[in-house]
Amino acid sequence: MSSASVAFFSGDQSALELANFIGVAKGEQAETGAFFQSTKQLLSEEKYTEVLTKFANESAALLEATEKGRTPNLVVERWEKGEILSRAGSLWHVAADWQKLNTLLYVTADFESLYNLLIALIKDAQPEIVPKLVNSIIQPIVASGTDKAHLRLKVLSNLYNNLESNSPVRYDVFVAILNVAAEAGELDVLVPHLLSLDAWIAEWGVALNQRRALYLLISQKLEQSGEYTREAYEFLLKYLATFDNGDAKALQEAKDAAIRAVKEAFRIPAVLDFEDLFKLQAVQALKPSKLFDLLKIFLDESLKQYQEFVKANPGFVDEHGLSEEDNLTKMRLLSMASLAAANVQGEVGYDTIAQTLDVPEDEVEIWVINVIRAGLMDAKMNQLKRTVVVGRSVHRVFSETEWQQLNDKLNAWKANLKDVLQVISNAKLIAGSQGATIETVITA
Repeated sequence: MSSASVAFFSGDQSALELANFIGVAKGEQAETGAFFQSTKQLLSEEKYTEVLTKFANESAALLEATEKGRTPNLVVERWEKGEILSRAGSLWHVAADWQKLNTLLYVTADFESLYNLLIALIKDAQPEIVPKLVNSIIQPIVASGTDKAHLRLKVLSNLYNNLESNSPVRYDVFVAILNVAAEAGELDVLVPHLLSLDAWIAEWGVALNQRRALYLLISQKLEQSGEYTREAYEFLLKYLATFDNGDAKALQEAKDAAIRAVKEAFRIPAVLDFEDLFKLQAVQALKPSKLFDLLKIFLDESLKQYQEFVKANPGFVDEHGLSEEDNLTKMRLLSMASLAAANVQGEVGYDTIAQTLDVPEDEVEIWVINVIRAGLMDAKMNQLKRTVVVGRSVHRVFSETEWQQLNDKLNAWKANLKDVLQVISNAKLIAGSQGATIETVITA
């Protein structure tokens, strides 16, 4: 048996046992059936590629036998006893046969153990063939629907963890894990790990188009789950960010995703910062358009300007699947944040707030509470004076004006600190001179 064509069994006996396994699954007599005998003949002639082809071609018989509950467990027993071993120089070049055999193994009673065998074999394979082998393994796992989801995820995780940490093939396995988890409603297992995704992508060294595809796929799967809309939005922004500095053709490719991102930003209650979205070149490419104009209002304009936009464009909000009520709520929160930012460390009257938010004055307090809960400002209400004392407020945009304001504050703090240091220095001098006087008196 040459090194180029050694089967992935520990000798011909293991191959014969697998042949027996398939033969019984086909309904033949053990060790005397036609399938077993023909396999035995091929092995004696060292026609190992043909043996694998026979195994692969009969995988449908295994599936049928499994469904009928009469699949023998011979291979599993051999694997659990450690009698089926990997070898260097296996039949890695028979990729098509490998894929079919992989499908065959998947339908056995203990496919996790068998997949662990395949995973071990991959580690011995030549690097150039690993991508094809890995994809041969993951395709039937992903295609098998929601059946055995936990086991399939475990197998894929084992495969992922047994690949080198910088292997680009990890990308393909991760995509498979994502698809299986999404299909089975198990995304909660995966979502906590997405915080590490950018570091993994850098380690894998995948191409830009793969990174884009992954960000977009994650966004779509998270949104479809209905439980991770904010996370879906964040990955959509990551996708769009990959088009910054792109040409017109690339920006056109991202147009639909940019439109979706803008609409999602309006819809998701937790999205109150529009600056990162607005700066994306794929989003900038949407202008001139009414949707872009509306985004500009949410970015840094007021409730009054939003109401004027709606009046000038009747039906626009409904046509784009947006909620007028939700838009008004968000614009009131943002308008209050702008009012607070202009009055930090100052007071704002209830009447001014009511006018800004276009609400009755007796609703001002609940709106102030809502803005505080949203994290847009810190403030205290003086019910006797009917004023709000603003301690802190976010800036909806941080433009040159805000940078100048920050610079002025830092310079003021620097000057105040300098004055304090001077006072301390003078106090030390005075204390020193007094100490010297006392010492002179005592000496005298």
